[in-house]
Amino acid sequence: MTPDQRKVRRKNKAASRLPVDASKLNMGNTYSSAPDFYYDIEFDCIDCGAIEPWSVERQKWRYQEARDYFFATAVRCRSRRAEQRERRRLARSEAGHAPA
Repeated sequence: MTPDQRKVRRKNKAASRLPVDASKLNMGNTYSSAPDFYYDIEFDCIDCGAIEPWSVERQKWRYQEARDYFFATAVRCRSRRAEQRERRRLARSEAGHAPA
């Protein structure tokens, strides 16, 4: 599945939302303005196609605490992310790198 084919669905906006602190966002070089709120969304995992919820709390952490690029979105479900982390950890240890 290409990024253009990936589907992102917004859930009920009134059910859960958190305010955005625009001063903590990495908006990059854009003329776009920050949204007022984060909303729960669902996305399709690019590896397995599972529909995964992306909560407002995780979005807020990713964008405001981890300072990830604001227009980047989640693309893998939790189980596939865990598999990917383990695969990377094994590759590093087999290459002789110290565990992180």
